[in-house]
Order: sequence, then structure tokens, then C-alpha cells
Amino acid sequence: MEKIKALILEKIKNHNKIICLRHVSPDGDAYGSAFGLAQFIKDNYPGKKVLVDGQANPYLNFLATPDVVHNQDYEGALIIITDTANEERIDSPYWKLGKTVIKIDHHPNKTPFGDIQWIEDERVSASEMVAELLLESNLIVSPQTAKLLLTGIITDSNRYMYKKTSPQTLMLASQLLAKGVDAQAIYQNLYNETWQDAKLKNYLFAKIEYASLGIAYIKVNHDMLVEHKMKYEQVKSWVNLMSSIKEFKIWVMFVENKAENYINVSIRSSKYIINEVADKHHGGGHQLAAGAKIYQWDDVKKVIRDLEEVIRNNKIIE
Repeated sequence: MEKIKALILEKIKNHNKIICLRHVSPDGDAYGSAFGLAQFIKDNYPGKKVLVDGQANPYLNFLATPDVVHNQDYEGALIIITDTANEERIDSPYWKLGKTVIKIDHHPNKTPFGDIQWIEDERVSASEMVAELLLESNLIVSPQTAKLLLTGIITDSNRYMYKKTSPQTLMLASQLLAKGVDAQAIYQNLYNETWQDAKLKNYLFAKIEYASLGIAYIKVNHDMLVEHKMKYEQVKSWVNLMSSIKEFKIWVMFVENKAENYINVSIRSSKYIINEVADKHHGGGHQLAAGAKIYQWDDVKKVIRDLEEVIRNNKIIE
């Protein structure tokens, strides 16, 4: 991996135009890894044109907001795509126009893409990988870069509670914290909620449906979002409302995205391997945390049946 990391830093040094990308419906790790890398390049190479493309997540505006990027910006550029398992989930239709494409990811590499690939699926986050790359570079890692990367690590490790959190994870987080990051401010922005949010979560909790074999799920259609003034991006991130119930082996949040004509599926599990089900339904992800898309409400039953098979076949992480 040392040769690959050195090659990535060399490509950054030798390209004057760089675009950082990540997956659609970005989470904290997608933002942290893409924006953190972009900020690092800006700090160390102020003469380069550095852009971050993709749709914004308004709940992560405290970190950064994407640039306005046009297809011509991609021509001849170095494209660095972080935290994205497959081409379908890249949040840009123009990435193939770039001169060189680098993939940095911590998902299973089932669908390789890019000219240079740095994949470590045992890592808890892509931000952890980028943090290692930058901290080993002997270049400037500013407080803003450190804040972005630390946020990515915190969110994708679920505050260091997921199994893939390692001593290396905590060491890198410590080094980022030493750069002058206000960790309390990160936590307040990520996890403090309004009284209205708390009431909405209580409403959704009452909507939990319990399928057989320990599968729980919540269905949120567009009318529910409108009636209760809930935001799509906000609600789909609340899948872990169901995470602390002992009887729930797998839990799922189905949220309708009327604007893009699909239903987002967020799947989580304590020990059952669910990413193969996500792969089957236009998605992907980690063994215990994955996302997918369906295009009609009748397909909810298909997803639940596939997850029941996972439990029947005892597909668990050993």
C-alpha cells in the first residue's frame, strides 16, 4: 500500500486541476474524505484548481458545500473518488472525462473502477484512509482538513462503536484532534437535535413494523414527509432509531424520494451480512450497513424476503 499512497501523492502534485468526488446521498464519511482531501490540496498547492462536485447534504453544511462544477471542468483533470464502491453510486455523470481516476475506498471491491485503486475493506471509513495518507505526507494538515476527516471517522464508525474500529482508527483520530479540532462542536452539529426532531422520531418509532425472524422496518412515503414537514435527507439517516431493540436482528428504513422517483432503502444489522441484499437492489455497502433503491412500494416485500433468507441461512460475521 505504501507504493500506492506515494503514487496518489505524486499524481496530486503533478496535476493542476483536481476534482474530488464521492457517492450519491452523501454521509459524513463521503463529505469528510472528499472535502478533507480537497482542503489538504488547497492548503499545500494554492496554485491548483481544486473542486468538489456532487449534490449537497444540507445537514452537513457545517462542514462544507459542493462547488458548481461543469462538464468541461473534468477535461484533463485528476479525478479522486472516495468512499464509493461502484460506478453507479458516483455522484457525477462526467467523471470519465478526467485524465486520471483514483479510487480510495473501504467497501468490498466487487466492481473495480479507476486507473489507480487503493482499497482496504477492513477499514472503518474512507476518511481514516485519507487521514493516514495526509498525516504521513509531511505536508500541512490544517485544522479544517482535520475537522473534516475526524467527522468522517466519527460518523462511519458510529462514534467508534463499530467492529472495524481499530487501534489505528483511534491513533489517527488522536493525531487529527491534535491539529486543533473542536470535537465537541462536531458532536453538537451531528447529534444535537431540536424538540421538533425528537417528536418526529417518536412518531416514526410508532410506525415500526415487525416482520418475521427479527426484521424491523419503517416505511415513510412522500405524503408523510409533507404532512409532518420532514426532510428526506434527514429521515433516511434515522435508520438507527431501531438499533437498540434486542429483538431486532436487521432493521430497515424505506423513505420515498419523490423528486428522483425512487425509494431509498437503508439497511443495518448487528451481525447479519446484508450488503449482498443491497447489491441485489441497486445498491451496496458494508456487511452490516448498506443502502439500496427500489422503485415501487410492492418491492418492500422482496427486500424483506431477501433479508429473511439471510437470517435463515445464518449469514453472520464470525
